[in-house]
Amino acid sequence: MTDDLAQQAPAPPPEPVPLDQPEPIAGPHIQITEAAATPLDAGEVIERRDAYGRVPVVVRIRRQPPIRLEWVLVAIALAASGLLVPLEAALRAIIIVLAVAALLVGFVQRIFLRVPPGTVGLVMRAGRHDRVLGDGIHRVNPTLVLTHVVTTREFAFDVPVSEVRSKDGVGVSVDAMLTLQVEDAARFAYSITTSDLDQLVHAAAQDAVRSMIRGVAALDTLDLGALEADVLRQNIAVKLEPFGVATRAVAFTRVTLPLELTASLEARRLATVQLDEQASSFELDQRRIGDRASLVTQEAAARRTAVEAEAQAEALRLQRLEERLAKNPKAARYDLELARLRVAERLAGNTRAIVTLGANDVGTSLLLAREADANGAVAEHLSPAGD
Repeated sequence: MTDDLAQQAPAPPPEPVPLDQPEPIAGPHIQITEAAATPLDAGEVIERRDAYGRVPVVVRIRRQPPIRLEWVLVAIALAASGLLVPLEAALRAIIIVLAVAALLVGFVQRIFLRVPPGTVGLVMRAGRHDRVLGDGIHRVNPTLVLTHVVTTREFAFDVPVSEVRSKDGVGVSVDAMLTLQVEDAARFAYSITTSDLDQLVHAAAQDAVRSMIRGVAALDTLDLGALEADVLRQNIAVKLEPFGVATRAVAFTRVTLPLELTASLEARRLATVQLDEQASSFELDQRRIGDRASLVTQEAAARRTAVEAEAQAEALRLQRLEERLAKNPKAARYDLELARLRVAERLAGNTRAIVTLGANDVGTSLLLAREADANGAVAEHLSPAGD
């Protein structure tokens, strides 16, 4: 074994796949695939998904004899039995009719062509492309041969582009989703293979994406939208149009920045959110302090108003009282003496109470107080003996 490519033996060519065996499945990285089938199985094959979930875009029709030999052999056998075997005329006629019917069935596949729905069929005459048939059953010249069945539906194509240098030199990874459609089936089928078209779409899309990202700052790639997608679609469509494939739409599915830059952006965003939260909390605290001060002011004003109202009411009461006393001095003096007598009556039953008859008789008041204390002590000393 040597590393010199000139001395290495060339790799053997791949063996051709027999027509009666299924073709190998394309690699998992291939997105545009094809399949092979008979005219009767083309409608089923173009709808069937392979092991990787892909649906073929084109089905190549395998070559078949112009007539179905089994039905022709059946027709020959019936005709021979009807002509050579001695039978009644009616039975012989029935056998001849059946032979003719079997012969027609053997040739009918060349007279009628069926194109599955959602596809178009390419037919060939004398080794050259003749026309494109729409979906449905068509009665054609027996010299026409169905060669390809091409889908007319749109299909998606994923293009990941990694580590593209932006305008400010930051590596950006972009994932784009293309929506493609076969617009010219004949040009698509006869000008390029599906595997080559797959590589071409990858190359065209990656080149267009890289050209766009080089003129955009890294942070601005996060805002790529419909306008940039339409410009990208036009650039890709120019490269795919010569092969009969139209680019219907482009969408950016993911934009990834370096982890360091993403972490920095997240930290800045978190700091901004925290500052906004602190500002909101400070504003709320200020509002609470202002509300509390306003409440205290209102309570003080209410108390002041209540005190003023009480003072006004007391002043009015005293004023009214003075007016009544001034108008009725004798009645006021009578009420005062009567109140004193009532108090004296209540204090008379209390041995400890001292009733002062004169405000200036201080000595008398002291003697009465001492006598009342002595009488009270004697009463307390005699009360247990009495009991």
